[in-house]
Amino acid sequence: MKKLIALMFIAMLFTFALAQEKWQGNGVNIEHNGTTLKATSTREGFNTLISPQFPINTTLKYSFSIKGENTNGVLAEIAYFNENRTFIFAKNVTFIGKGSFGLKNVEITATPFKEAKFSSLVIVINGIGTVYLDNFTVSEVKPIEKPKTESTTQTKTEPPATQEIKKETMTNETENLQKLSIDDEDIKVEIFLNKTYRPGDTMRADFYITNKKGVVNEIDIKLEVYYLGIKVFSYEHPSWREYSEGKTIHIFQESKLPIITPPGKYTLKFHITPVGRETKEVETTITVKPNLEWALFILFLALSLIGVAFLIKKHWKLLAKTYKGFSIGQRFVFFAVVGLIIAAVILALGAENYANDVAIVVYYLLLIGILNEWIEYLEPKWDRKEVREVISIYLLALLMYLSKDTFTVYPAIAIFALGTVVGILRLKPKTMKLSRKLNPQRKGGIEEIEIVGETEEGFIIHETKSENK
Repeated sequence: MKKLIALMFIAMLFTFALAQEKWQGNGVNIEHNGTTLKATSTREGFNTLISPQFPINTTLKYSFSIKGENTNGVLAEIAYFNENRTFIFAKNVTFIGKGSFGLKNVEITATPFKEAKFSSLVIVINGIGTVYLDNFTVSEVKPIEKPKTESTTQTKTEPPATQEIKKETMTNETENLQKLSIDDEDIKVEIFLNKTYRPGDTMRADFYITNKKGVVNEIDIKLEVYYLGIKVFSYEHPSWREYSEGKTIHIFQESKLPIITPPGKYTLKFHITPVGRETKEVETTITVKPNLEWALFILFLALSLIGVAFLIKKHWKLLAKTYKGFSIGQRFVFFAVVGLIIAAVILALGAENYANDVAIVVYYLLLIGILNEWIEYLEPKWDRKEVREVISIYLLALLMYLSKDTFTVYPAIAIFALGTVVGILRLKPKTMKLSRKLNPQRKGGIEEIEIVGETEEGFIIHETKSENK
């Protein structure tokens, strides 16, 4: 139940500037036939249906009947407002149901607070779905005077409907929501997101930021995602708005998980930096579970790789001969074209961020390829093919390293290692020479090596002739 209380901040999606005299919605379409109110959500995430505001000078009891169709979870809470009808906070979060459920009678109590002058009922719909509301009433709760006795035992009883709701709450998937907190003398930040996702799901993080000192005009929010200890994704966005002292601002970020997302545990690190102040950090973990779409994609990918491997094997001689005929510049351009094809496939699978990363690598490959093409066209006297090839690979590693905030440092290290291997193979001293050699079997004899041809693989065919002096 404690985790559910975190959902009370969802009501902060709205701020009332004027008196509210009718039902309002945030992310829902409202239809009213005079007796029953129908609210249908129109988007993913948390959507709210808000009742009219009622003055709260004493305890109020909100009573209503509600049923749902195809919902991911429906909750109810009480929102409180000050004398200017500005939202203050929300309390009494109650889980109602999930999926399609029949009519339920629900009662929620709104207790007066010092600064609260008005209250409203808020129905929260998680994701898509429709709810029907009927028999909505708001009534005052009069205190019951109890006779004074020497010993009084207080027993709290709850209506049957409320007992059923609380029992269902503990096993419902709404427990999937997690809350992260940063709270110091400068700022308070509360972040809400789910614990588990599946490939293709929309990942949404809601930020509730309260500045405690002065005025801040910019807060930078950065997210880093690690998988198996390796940074696989990063996102950074500055929030330009006025964060005045004591005011809570709600912002959110949504991103769709690509269908190619590998299952497993991911570590998320949030960095919150108010301009001119120190960075605040908080981290958590989420779990990505496989689904049918992911399994089908892996099957398709495996079959595609097998098909490509078969074609490469079948036409290996032709491909090898063609590639060997490329100059250094043409080879870099060739890999850039391959990268463009890969980026297009990744983009089609919904991984836009990764497609952008591949496109950056393609740009680097094209840049280095064109530079080599110019050198090969001008044919300067100082040019040495083997040295230029190694330098080109090291240049690619350097560009990748300078972009390590996007790619992480690992690709740069791998390319640097590749350049080192190529350098060892290309620049080692040549000790093998085609020359006359002494025949070890005949004293004074000599051998002559005559090159007579070359195979398609590049091997030299030669004959050895012996001659005696």
